Amino acid sequence: MSDTATTPLQRVTLRLGQIRVNPLNVRKDLNLNDTFLKSIAANGVKIPVVVVPLDDEGTAYELKMGHRRCAAARATKDTDEERDLIEVPAYVLDPSLREAGEDFIDQLLENDDDYREGLTDLEKADALFGAVEAGMKQTRVAQLTGRSRKEVSQAVKTAKSVGERTRSALAEAGTYDLDLEVLGVLGEFDDDPAAVDRLLEAYAKGRFEFQVQWERDDREEQRARDGVRPQLAAAGVRLAEDADALPPSAEPLSELDGPDGGPMTAETHADCPGHMATWAENPREPGDVDYYCTDPDGFGHYPPQEDAPEPEDGGDSSAQDTDTVATTKASEPSREYVMAGNKAYRAAEKARHAWLKDLIGRKTAPKPLAAFVTAQLITCPKPVAQWVGDAGRRELVKELTGYDQPAERAKSATPAKLTLLSFAVLAATFEKRMSEARTWRTDSAARSSVLELREIREDARVWLAFLGEIGYPLSAVEQAIADDVAYQEREPNPADTDGQDDEAAEDTPDGAASAGDSEAAS
Repeated sequence: MSDTATTPLQRVTLRLGQIRVNPLNVRKDLNLNDTFLKSIAANGVKIPVVVVPLDDEGTAYELKMGHRRCAAARATKDTDEERDLIEVPAYVLDPSLREAGEDFIDQLLENDDDYREGLTDLEKADALFGAVEAGMKQTRVAQLTGRSRKEVSQAVKTAKSVGERTRSALAEAGTYDLDLEVLGVLGEFDDDPAAVDRLLEAYAKGRFEFQVQWERDDREEQRARDGVRPQLAAAGVRLAEDADALPPSAEPLSELDGPDGGPMTAETHADCPGHMATWAENPREPGDVDYYCTDPDGFGHYPPQEDAPEPEDGGDSSAQDTDTVATTKASEPSREYVMAGNKAYRAAEKARHAWLKDLIGRKTAPKPLAAFVTAQLITCPKPVAQWVGDAGRRELVKELTGYDQPAERAKSATPAKLTLLSFAVLAATFEKRMSEARTWRTDSAARSSVLELREIREDARVWLAFLGEIGYPLSAVEQAIADDVAYQEREPNPADTDGQDDEAAEDTPDGAASAGDSEAAS
């Protein structure tokens, strides 16, 4: 053991049996968590504690700093004899050089958050990654730090994926409190600085999960399109990347009669000089396209025959029909706007389902949940009335609960869990009710749908408003439904330097917004 003469600051090695706890220590809760205990068990005490001698012989010392380290070290042994023999590094202070009250000031300076700053999650991940890069096995890193092997693996993966561009974006945004899950997502898009910027902006607004889903969907769509383009080219099909590139006379094949009088298909129309494709307005799968005829009249294709209404004033019915079509066309929203809204709606749906699954997986339910479940069962609105054991809804209940047999799980569930399981059934009814992508739309073209879109939108409004009440972060397209207004969010664009007031966008009529006005483009 080192000499214990009382110089102002001397490093020695002491046994725990020599160290006495400071009775005036202000910390009452030592918070000996599992990670800290495992680390001490694996490493011992690495950072020296601070003590002052209690006698001239150097046999006893009073602890000034390091109560958690000493307590954790004692917890690694089973008997007092073993605990007393544990060795810890220590700095010995000269009590004659300390002024009255200095003990308490030291405790404050050592432990108060205003005076010390812990590592961020990214900095911790960098440290763990650094150890692995230096040659240490991940299992050993886990042992020495008290972390699980999975935690170390995730941290190492995150540190590797978050590149310098993303780190620069974090520094520029002053965002240092992100957890590993969020950082891992940013690393996923490290090759796309614009996506990282959008994700950070969404995180600041509480819409991170939505934006993550949107970015992933967008990336999947772009990959799919890269595969579809050469297939169309090989088949001799012209592709309009932007639907606006289609001539005004173009009509979708779904609106035209085929040779046999049935609906026109891409196969039956393939030899037409006007055969053309553009990316689907509401794709079922990434990379889907819609087929058009660029000039149906010119190439002899006609819409399905319908009985024309008689003109009320005996005038020219064909002229009236032309005027009606022109008016309807002018009032329809742009295809680009509809595609952006559909995309935002689908991304929101996926993010919402993930949030619901997490909520339903909890042990306790938010307080408003039971009242909402009861009210819906009593009033039996259309989404609930449509339940009747529908197969699609049953499958969604399984997805949201994570149980293949939810009814069997209910037999042994706690009252709180039963409330959540009942809520899962309601969630499935509302989610299936609003599964039509056009639910977000308020334009006349969408409202004229046979899907009773206005009623569906009202049910969606009730549902989304309640989810917002219990903590779900509504995306812009969902907020528009909850507020019963047209979806046309416009975020400030740094490229706009004309000084125009962004609030002018609020006066835009239904359908006038473009894809650049959508949340996804913010």
